[in-house]
Amino acid sequence: MFIVFEGIDGSGKTTQAEILSRKLTSLGIPNIWTREPSDGLIGQNLRKLETRLAPEEESRLFLEDRLDHVKKVIDPAIKNHEHVICDRYYHSSAAYQGSRGLNPNDILRENSSRVPIPDIVFLIEISVSTALFRIGKCRPEGFSVFEKAAELEKVAAIYKTFDDSSIRRINGEKRSSELSLEILEHLKNLGLKICCC
Repeated sequence: MFIVFEGIDGSGKTTQAEILSRKLTSLGIPNIWTREPSDGLIGQNLRKLETRLAPEEESRLFLEDRLDHVKKVIDPAIKNHEHVICDRYYHSSAAYQGSRGLNPNDILRENSSRVPIPDIVFLIEISVSTALFRIGKCRPEGFSVFEKAAELEKVAAIYKTFDDSSIRRINGEKRSSELSLEILEHLKNLGLKICCC
């Protein structure tokens, strides 16, 4: 199963992706946890950005990183019958580059025609004020170039427009333990043999 976690920065998606990976591992279920931007060369450079690039250039680089990520990490894991848990994927590109004037639907169409489509996308929704509070509290290095209030409001608004059948919207204002149980229940309903206790 290909499982993706999405949401604005500070939504808790990384935490939930890691919790799920550890849970599956503890049950002896083969899985990998991965993320975008990836740990490849392009992804590393994207993570180091101190200023935003032109929207078109950002979109191009994120797609290049994704194609490399799929080739080197995601596809091999799927072929090896491992569950793939990915922190961000192409919905992030549509939301973040869409917030800067590109057409989100065009980004979704281009990506979904070139890379594997997730079986389920957990879209964790929280307010921007909660997100910024969490980031400020938990990240001593401060905010990234993608983490400005006005920008995140636009990103959140675009995320709300997505209606893919694979998306499961999750209330990220809940406690982390509640979110984890809800996510596990969704996966059980999809046929993943997993104990939620």
